[in-house]
Amino acid sequence: MSRDMPPAKNDILRRDFQHGRVAYGFQWNTAHHKSLGHKEGDLASLWTHLNSILSGKVPANPFIDPFYVRASRLRFSKMSKPEKVGFRKKLERTGVLTSHINDDLVNMLRDYHRSRNDLSYSADHSILKEFILKDPHTIAIEVPVWSERYKMTGHVDLIRYADGVIHVCDYKPGPLERTKSRFMGSIPQVSAYGEMIAHHLANTLRTAFETPLLPNIKCCIFDTHSCWHFGAEMFVQLETMGKITGFQT
Repeated sequence: MSRDMPPAKNDILRRDFQHGRVAYGFQWNTAHHKSLGHKEGDLASLWTHLNSILSGKVPANPFIDPFYVRASRLRFSKMSKPEKVGFRKKLERTGVLTSHINDDLVNMLRDYHRSRNDLSYSADHSILKEFILKDPHTIAIEVPVWSERYKMTGHVDLIRYADGVIHVCDYKPGPLERTKSRFMGSIPQVSAYGEMIAHHLANTLRTAFETPLLPNIKCCIFDTHSCWHFGAEMFVQLETMGKITGFQT
C-alpha cells in the first residue's frame, strides 16, 4: 500500500459507536470519496448516507433489540459438505460468483505483510486502517448497517469504489487450506451487508441525482489468498429460496 502524499487530518472523518459490548470506529475518507466522485449516481447517494452516519443518524434500537440478529450469525441452511461444494461450483459456473487470486485487495494485503516480514499472512482487522489511509479506492470502514425488514444489523469492514461499482467488502483472514469453506460460510453475512447498503442508498434522495432507483452494489470477501465477488442481490435470492438460517423467530 502506498500513497505519494499522506492524507490531511481533516480528510478522514470519524465517529465512534458503542453497539452492544463492542465499540466501532466508523471512518470516512472524504478526500478519497471526492476523488472518486460524490455528486452523481451511487457515489452521491453514498455520500449522503455516510454523512448521515457521521451526523449520528443511526437508530440505536436495532443494535440492542434482542429481536434483531447480527448478520454475522447468518448461515446457510443445513447442507452436507458435498452439497455446499456443488452449490459453490454452480455459482461459479453460472458466473454469479467469481474468485480472483490477484485482486488488488489481495495484492495490497500481501505487500503489507511482506514489507513487515510477517509470514503469518493473517493480520487482524486493525489492518483496515491501512486501507482507509492508503488505498485510494477505499471510502469508509466499520460502517454500521441495519434493516427493519429483516431485523438485522451489522458493521461493514470496508466500502470501496472500483470498476464503476460500490463494493461492500469483508475481511476474513485464515489459513489457505480453509479459504473456500471460510468464504463460503460467510456468503449469507456479506450478502446481507450488500442488501442493507443497497437499501440505505435507495432510501436517499436519489431522484435528485437522476439515477435509477436501485443502486448497483457488489460484495466481496477477501484475505491474502483470494477474493470472491458476487452481487448484493444474492441475499434476497438465497433468503427467498430458504437457504439462509439464523433469523430471529
